[in-house]
Amino acid sequence: MRQEIDFSDEEEATMYFHEGSELLSDLRNQLAALPELRDLSPKADLSTADVGVPGVTTPEMDARIHTILEHHHASFLGDGNAVPTPARGVVCDLDIGDAQPVAQRSRPIRPEHLQKVYDLLKKLLETKLIEYSDSQRASPIVTVMKKNGVDIRLCIDYRLVNQLIKLMHYPLPLIDDLLIGFESAMWFLSLDMASGFWTVPMTLRAQHISAFICPLGHFQWTQMPFGLKNAP
Repeated sequence: MRQEIDFSDEEEATMYFHEGSELLSDLRNQLAALPELRDLSPKADLSTADVGVPGVTTPEMDARIHTILEHHHASFLGDGNAVPTPARGVVCDLDIGDAQPVAQRSRPIRPEHLQKVYDLLKKLLETKLIEYSDSQRASPIVTVMKKNGVDIRLCIDYRLVNQLIKLMHYPLPLIDDLLIGFESAMWFLSLDMASGFWTVPMTLRAQHISAFICPLGHFQWTQMPFGLKNAP
């Protein structure tokens, strides 16, 4: 990833990051990419759902599956970014011990990019994925220039915060262990979970740790975002 600094503003330099071959690995644990929200409630067309196994299931069995899907239509979404309801029985907590609050300065954003930042933050606020923050902590939004040299990607620089967050040690489920629970099952299906990160609510201290800042204000996440340490 290549870094570029614009010194045209005498008061404060503007920093840009340019995509490289290792950008995605950097974003995974250090920069949290803000989602490009479009249609937040896309409807799924269940009439085209691929059900049954040719030559194995009968038309009656396939019809029963379609009936079950239609009964739970509200649980399915079409293509697009979804804002699901909070998950039950799980919560995201972040522990930084006795570390002192670190509030980084907001980094300048070029005027031609401010509208995109405004539109994105507006949608995140409307969907209650973020809220205004009074946290003593703040991580800056940074601008990542896409490979075409024109479009930008907005990210939160959590590198300093992630150095303070204590690593949680917990066992991840193994596929072999999960298969044991299926030994008495007769029906199987696979589901693609929509926006899995946004389903996990955060504790109050985790929300304060997730706080980020930009020229348009100071905000914090209410649901677990990408990029923070210990996020799956």
